[in-house]
Formats: sequence, structure tokens, C-alpha cells
Amino acid sequence: MNHLLFISSLFVASCFALPHASPRSKCPTKPPTIKEFNATEYLGKWYEQRRFPAFFQLNTRCVMAKYGLLDNGRVSVHNVATKENGDLDVIDGSAYVPDENFPGELKVEFPGNPAGDYWIIETDYHNYSVVYSCADFLFGAIKLEFAWILSREKNLDPELLEHATNVYVENGIDITLLEDTLQDEECYYGEE
Repeated sequence: MNHLLFISSLFVASCFALPHASPRSKCPTKPPTIKEFNATEYLGKWYEQRRFPAFFQLNTRCVMAKYGLLDNGRVSVHNVATKENGDLDVIDGSAYVPDENFPGELKVEFPGNPAGDYWIIETDYHNYSVVYSCADFLFGAIKLEFAWILSREKNLDPELLEHATNVYVENGIDITLLEDTLQDEECYYGEE
């Protein structure tokens, strides 16, 4: 009974939490991820350029992720965003590669939340990263789909941004919901 209540709650919460109805009812075919992952080169700051709307990022701007190396071999994850009211939204967690045969498919864990997928479809480590995740629940009744284009600079070169966006298209991922993330000179990321 509790299991059914949990699933029902998840369904209702998802319906209210997602800002737009998805034009596709189920996840597309899983895209190939990078064949080799150099965690050391991936460390550092990444600024969000574009994303699919996500319930945990509604009305945020100035989104930045900072990755570091932990003693246990995991990657530390420090995410910060500015909410609509100007307050910072900060969360810290960690990421790891669960299967060495798929080094571009990471799991990310934040306190109090289930582990989430972080699939790196393409990156050059120095300019951009194209990240995606999609999971079907309740036999396809609910789809949780996330996409992020990240950049080492606050504003990615327009040609590279277009290239990164096309990576989704080339992999059969509908980009209709992809939105730009505001990054400007007024952004503050909780650091000096």
C-alpha cells in the first residue's frame, strides 16, 4: 500500500512540477556517450548555457557547476543558481562512474535525493559539454528528461553553442523545450 501511495505521489508531484508538457511521451533511444572520460580535465567551473526546464531549476539564472576531486575518487559537485527573488540556490553532492565500460555515464547524488543520471554525450573539456538524461516511469506515463549545455565561459561562442545544440538533434533528441540560461555581468555565484 505504501509503495502505491509513493508512486501516486510521484506522479502527482511530477505533473505539477514540470513546467511544460513534453511533445514526446517516452524517452528517445539512449544516445551514445563519450567513450573515454578524463575526470581531471572535466574538473573546474562550468556555466549553464541552455537547458530543458526542470522542476528544481524553475525561474533560475546564473547557473554554475563546480566539479572537484574527492579523496574517495568521486567527483564533488557544487551547483549554484540565482532564484527569481535574488537568493542563491546551492546544493552539494558527488558524482561517480558506476560502470567503467561506460565512462561517460555518471551517477550524481545529492543529499535527500535519489541518484540521477548525467550522460556526457560530447565534450571538448575546454569549451563546452553536452549533457543529457532521460528516464521513463510508470510504463512511459512519466518521462523525466534533462538536458544541459555547459561552457567554461559565462557565454559560449555562438558557433560552438549551435554545434552543441545540434548534438542533441543528431542523436534524435527533440530540442523544442531547450531554453537559454541567463548569464551576464550581474551574475554572482557565491564566490569572490
